[in-house]
Amino acid sequence: MDEETSPPVSPLSQSFNSTTISLNIFAVFELETPITEFEVLEFLLNHFLPSSIRFSSIMEKNWKGIVRWRKVDVRVEDHLIVPTFPIGLTSEMYDKYLREYLSKIGCEKFSDEKPLWEVHLIKYPSLSGACTVIFKLSHAIGDGYSFIRVFFKSFTRADKSSTPLTFPRVTLIKSQQRNDGNRVIGLGKKLFELMHKCMNTSFDVMETLLRTTYYEDRPSAIRSVTSAKGKMELFRPLNIHSLTLSLERVKKVKTKLGATVNDVIIGLLSYIIHLYAVRKNKNMDQYGEDGLKKDTINGGTNTSMTICVTLNMRIFKGFTNIEDMIRADAWGNHTRLLFTPLPTSRNLEEVNPLDFIFKAKDIMDRKKKSMIFYLIDSLFLKAALWAKGQKGLDGLLYSSFKNTSTFISSVIGPKEQMAIMNHPVSSFYYFMSGIPQVNISLESEITC
Repeated sequence: MDEETSPPVSPLSQSFNSTTISLNIFAVFELETPITEFEVLEFLLNHFLPSSIRFSSIMEKNWKGIVRWRKVDVRVEDHLIVPTFPIGLTSEMYDKYLREYLSKIGCEKFSDEKPLWEVHLIKYPSLSGACTVIFKLSHAIGDGYSFIRVFFKSFTRADKSSTPLTFPRVTLIKSQQRNDGNRVIGLGKKLFELMHKCMNTSFDVMETLLRTTYYEDRPSAIRSVTSAKGKMELFRPLNIHSLTLSLERVKKVKTKLGATVNDVIIGLLSYIIHLYAVRKNKNMDQYGEDGLKKDTINGGTNTSMTICVTLNMRIFKGFTNIEDMIRADAWGNHTRLLFTPLPTSRNLEEVNPLDFIFKAKDIMDRKKKSMIFYLIDSLFLKAALWAKGQKGLDGLLYSSFKNTSTFISSVIGPKEQMAIMNHPVSSFYYFMSGIPQVNISLESEITC
């Protein structure tokens, strides 16, 4: 492939691997049985590399200043890393070493001299598996659903290796119900809904403009202080914690409250953050971390917090369910960022988790009655490129992360237990590094 036919790197991909911001996605698979280095190399060579040309390409700027993907020769051995831990330890200790190792590699940037991915094989048992396979992938290569497509098309079912994995039939966009009643009433209702949608859109446009420039959340229990130069360090040591929720119980709550699964999950996460903030507040002196006064990092009494939510734009490109979207060849970065307030409570002691769910439902219902989704590219991303070039887009994305308190993303996985090279997966989770905030990643319908 010559220079002229090499695909150009999209502006978003350039931003995700720049000096301003550098995002990496980690997919962690804990296996029930030990896997060998030879099997991992075979998987990379025969399944992983052929799935996308970007796994064998590097970013290169030509003499015209255009950044393109240039194909290079890849030795998969150079991308497989096998660390050494002390021998003879318990699973609990190895699990601790695993999390410390994830924190370590989460602080490391990729080299620009080779394709932007690595695989780490941890050949020691953890609390959830006999060994662990870690895929470290630059967000510049693609988004979460691009990588999920690779994994789930390459993996097999643990019970029937000859049968492909299946996915829950989740409708991404609800069909609009027809109004067959009085035409005058129906027209008036539509006009009122249009006015309401325009007002919500205007508010969201202004909020996005402020969030991507200078307006940032105040310091809180989950948000540290920005430095004097207004910068936050992207690659800081991180701690990884997991929490398992029963999807069936979430669905029951959803049905009883007339909410959605997302409403329930965001409400519960807000409730957990509130409890954490209250507990942290009790254990602090008058002056807490970074010299802040106690009342400025409380459980939400004086502090509002904003979530930066990833929005999968594939749902606006004709995909009506998850399975079609994953099986289609829709590679690249098709996610955008959406800002929404985190439900809080002024009552520090007596709080009801249902209150957080109702607040989350009200917030998300209002977001659904807005057209901001269709304006993100034209009003913000393209405008930043037009005004300040690539550095303008880099700065806009950096401010989006820096000015908010937490970041949330989600994927939907297969209904059956999956296997890598006939090794059943006992646990799977993913997270991102290079984000200066609390990172909440959700996986659902993954049977492990």
